[in-house]
Amino acid sequence: MLRLILAISWLIIISFAMLTPGDKFPDTHYFDFQDKLIHLICFAGLSFLWCGVGLIKSELPKGKNRLIFNFIVFGLAIGIGLEFLQKFIPYRTFDIMDMIVNEIGGILGLLAYFKIPVDKIRLD
Repeated sequence: MLRLILAISWLIIISFAMLTPGDKFPDTHYFDFQDKLIHLICFAGLSFLWCGVGLIKSELPKGKNRLIFNFIVFGLAIGIGLEFLQKFIPYRTFDIMDMIVNEIGGILGLLAYFKIPVDKIRLD
């Protein structure tokens, strides 16, 4: 249940941040590719949280279809959809590289889901 609450919260935060008009954010630029790193971290976290919703790792062979569904929807489709929707937001632009980084982040989140021991993070 905790994982579902965190996943929904993270989805709302990312959606709000990506769909807020660009002139509402302060202009900060600390290093090159800062925007890409933020996209990568946001979508890796989103994918990591959603991949485990409704699953227990010890029962993974039975829940394989659920894991695949969660990953495709929340690890990949949300990244594409939110980036596409930015075309319609004032002072925001659609960027294919942001979309690619979103997808890489989603894949990294899936890999992290399998790599990080659940005993340490008690989210399942």
